[in-house]
Amino acid sequence: MESEKFDISKIYPSLYFASKDKPTIVEVPLMRVLAINGEGDPQGPRFKDSVAALYSMAHAIKFLPRKNINPEGYIDFNVAAVEVMWSMKNGAKLDTSQKDNILWEAFIVVPGFITQNIVNIARSQIPETQASERHAELHIASLQEKTSVQVLHTGLLKNEQKATDKLNAFLDKKGFKPALRLHSIYLSDPTRTKTGRLRTIIRQPITKD
Repeated sequence: MESEKFDISKIYPSLYFASKDKPTIVEVPLMRVLAINGEGDPQGPRFKDSVAALYSMAHAIKFLPRKNINPEGYIDFNVAAVEVMWSMKNGAKLDTSQKDNILWEAFIVVPGFITQNIVNIARSQIPETQASERHAELHIASLQEKTSVQVLHTGLLKNEQKATDKLNAFLDKKGFKPALRLHSIYLSDPTRTKTGRLRTIIRQPITKD
């Protein structure tokens, strides 16, 4: 088992698969994440730079042993999909048309051995030509959503509202209400994939009304 790669999508396959037509309820455990916070247009440069920093840092950590740096408890891992938690300033209802008021936390799920100290070590290994100020904002955090409902959206980012509306209709029918921020799981890089081919799981943590 020690030689197997950590792959969150294989450990919890139900969390990384969703139906386009039928929302499903899932139980989400505590996750360790490499994260960065920001605000504003999710198609703007800050968001894109943050996603790039997440990917480059995750790969820098993955390949530390190639530089003869062997963190305690290290296991090889697949770099997971980028995920984003969305909210609005002043606690308002999420409105993607109000881009200046959007708050976001982008992250990648990582193995438990990764600490903030390891992130700092990996940062020092990133070539100057690839480094950005976003790397200094990356941090280790925990996320636990517990009971959630999710559905698949295919296509443009700006059309994710259709999937969100489908989730909200499901919540109303079942007597649930949103508990935390709305969650997008991008099954491919949202800054590089052709918009029409982008596949996104939309997840909403819930409580009983």
